[in-house]
Amino acid sequence: MTEDLENFLESRVQQQFHDIVRAFVSQMALVAPEASFRMRGGTETYYSVPVFKMNRDVVAISPTKTCVTFSFTRGAHFDDPFDMLRGSGKHSRTVQVKTMENYPEEPFRHYIRQAIELDMN
Repeated sequence: MTEDLENFLESRVQQQFHDIVRAFVSQMALVAPEASFRMRGGTETYYSVPVFKMNRDVVAISPTKTCVTFSFTRGAHFDDPFDMLRGSGKHSRTVQVKTMENYPEEPFRHYIRQAIELDMN
């Protein structure tokens, strides 16, 4: 884990969600090792969030009080056999995870691969 990620976890993510974020970061490293990690944004009003990037940002991680939201930048263009993607915009779709017991490892693998493929085309 990077220092930026550890600082983010400690300052912005409730303790019960740390394992969810770590699991996703580890899964990204396995499924898409070519994706780079960075912190995006950060103003007086909004805190920065972790993103994974290829040519563009492909997924952002945003914690809330009740879950962790994973926002796939081009998720509206994904094949979604798991029916987990939510949202109605032109491009982005999200998946919310509330517990490690419900961590969607197989769906995330599927979505991560599509995110990388779409970004490369």
